[in-house]
Amino acid sequence: MNPGPESTEKLPFYTWQPPQKPVTIHLHFDVVDRMLLEVMKGFGAVPRRGAEVGGFLLGNRTQAGDQLTVEILQFEPIACEHAEGPSFVLSANDLRLWNEAIARLRANGQQIVGFYRSHTRDGLHLAKEDLALLGEYFPDRDLVSLIIKPYATRASVAGFFFWEGESLRSDSPYLEFPFRRKELGGGVSPLDRAVSAARFGQSSRPPSPAPLGVQAGDSSSLASIPIDLPPGAPPSEAPKPKAARGGWVWIPLSFIFMLLGVILGFQIAISMRPRTPANPYLEAWSLALGVQRLDDRLVVSWDRTAPAVRNANRGVMTILAGDDSRRIELSYNDLQAGQLIYRSSPETVMFRLEVFPKDRTSIAETLEYRQPR
Repeated sequence: MNPGPESTEKLPFYTWQPPQKPVTIHLHFDVVDRMLLEVMKGFGAVPRRGAEVGGFLLGNRTQAGDQLTVEILQFEPIACEHAEGPSFVLSANDLRLWNEAIARLRANGQQIVGFYRSHTRDGLHLAKEDLALLGEYFPDRDLVSLIIKPYATRASVAGFFFWEGESLRSDSPYLEFPFRRKELGGGVSPLDRAVSAARFGQSSRPPSPAPLGVQAGDSSSLASIPIDLPPGAPPSEAPKPKAARGGWVWIPLSFIFMLLGVILGFQIAISMRPRTPANPYLEAWSLALGVQRLDDRLVVSWDRTAPAVRNANRGVMTILAGDDSRRIELSYNDLQAGQLIYRSSPETVMFRLEVFPKDRTSIAETLEYRQPR
């Protein structure tokens, strides 16, 4: 039985327990937050369907008689070349990484308690390739499987699968659940709260003379954007609703940057892999977001020839700097300029570019800049 809303809010995890089944799974909310980012990133990679992503679930597993209890504390993504299309079907190179990950995790004392995969096909089920992987690499049949179906306009849906003796129900889960922290009773995720704060900051702060500009070709010609982030400027005194004001001020920046580090680390791992030829399914979601310092300015750039940018009709740049945040709307012409100039010098800034292709809801990429000491 799942805990009620009142008790769930006091716990750091969601409890999945299908009726009359001897299995209980505790899925921590921070895992949901970070895994959903990976799932939606793949979902935005390929028009109309999206690329599937997957990997291992890490945590603790205990068996007391017939009762199985699994606690999911972390996950390990496994990069996929998508050599056979957007489905999570592992090639020979992918299987090498799969084996290396198993050996490394076990050597570090981390317990693999399950397998996860996003599912952009019809229904919600384990595919024959999933069963083949589990049967070959985990013959003890002691793993649970998490399958997540992403949606563009509503909360994603997920379900767990588990062995019952010698049988495994693979066509559908016993119990589906929304795969998003808020719907599971865990409140709003820190990253969602940061983006909401950015939206509020844009509407509540008065404009000032063009400290930010979008460069449209020549560096001497800047299209002004009304953003007030001069060096050392105090926060605006404009009145704000209490709920929105408290949301961003007290968010621990270290947690936000931890999420970004995980995402960037996975992206770097993918980029360093030897792959030939280049894979269009992985490259489709890359925006190549970068930042360079130029005197007292930061030049934020992206690949204007990337499929996601080339096919987008608009975009949004979110900037989080200390206690201040901004959301900048970018037109098609702004995106084609390929860069944005940020006129301020805080020690740490987070940039998040989100583009909206015509045939896909959005594709986003996040980058953290820290001033060298």
